[in-house]
Amino acid sequence: GYDHHERYWDHVALGKWRVLLRATVYRLECPRDGVVTEAVSWAAHGSRFTLDFEHLVAWLAREMNKTAVTRLMHIAWATVGHIIERVVERKLDPGRLERLYVMGVDEVSYRKGHKYLTVVADHATGNAAWLGEGRSQESFGKFFDELGQERSEKVAVVTMDMSAPYMAETRERAPNALIAFDPFHVVKLANEAVHQVRRTEARDRKGSTEADVLKGSRWALLKAPESLKDDEKVRLSEVAQLNKRVYRAYLLKEELRALYQCSPRAAETHVQSWLAWASRSKLTPFTKLARTLRRHLDGVLTAIRLGVSNGRLEGLNNKIKMIIHRAYGFHSVKALIAMVYLCCGGITVELPI
Repeated sequence: GYDHHERYWDHVALGKWRVLLRATVYRLECPRDGVVTEAVSWAAHGSRFTLDFEHLVAWLAREMNKTAVTRLMHIAWATVGHIIERVVERKLDPGRLERLYVMGVDEVSYRKGHKYLTVVADHATGNAAWLGEGRSQESFGKFFDELGQERSEKVAVVTMDMSAPYMAETRERAPNALIAFDPFHVVKLANEAVHQVRRTEARDRKGSTEADVLKGSRWALLKAPESLKDDEKVRLSEVAQLNKRVYRAYLLKEELRALYQCSPRAAETHVQSWLAWASRSKLTPFTKLARTLRRHLDGVLTAIRLGVSNGRLEGLNNKIKMIIHRAYGFHSVKALIAMVYLCCGGITVELPI
């Protein structure tokens, strides 16, 4: 032995009574590593809380906001984050990347000022498999660094939006993977094109009755026909009578949406017809969209053929935003990533009481 001293650990309280665990801890002189501290079975290294205490804090953090946890457990706000990081380090399944064959990637904003997380989800489980700071090719490259070359070559399908950094890194690091573009994102691009056409036409006809109709028709043009209310149907029929260009944009959007109702065999014919129509539509936003889809046509058709989407990522992103809102923000991205893993990483935390 080198020396010894008494240490205290906070344990789960007994009602209103605080419980402390006291023990003598030895430091040992190791020929290889120098002076090391004796490990104890009831607490993690460097922690002043027992494992039961930390598991209770982690369970509460999943169910309520951090401020409530601090008041209930009588610990600091930052301490909750440190405890969650330690619990996640112990509980997160190290084999989650071994079974990652069909995955999705997307970014989510976690703070104003263009602060983003890259989120990778496992389509088989729906869990968050990996998170990293930033949304650049370099940020996504850190995921493949952790995955390793052998496992990267086993990735079969990656779903994403048309993000150039994610596409480039996937093609470089996972050469055997098929890239599938999320249907929701493709239709969203068409909605944005409709919005641009409507706004341009309304601006060009400012002060007229036609402009007033166009200004009030935004949601009628963007909604699916089966979701329209009666007054929105009336507004859409007015647009059809008053402005052929805007109505043509609406029809183009709906035809692109109909692509995802086609069988894989019919989809290629449908999309080629749509691209030809959009290219000669004389609507600049749709001619640009047609050029974009021509470049990424393989990814669009792959999503239809395999029946995959980024729906799991959208659900995860909504959960992450709820986590951020519930905590009133995070002081560090490390604490946020740990909290996301705790809530969305398939971690099981059992109550110690």
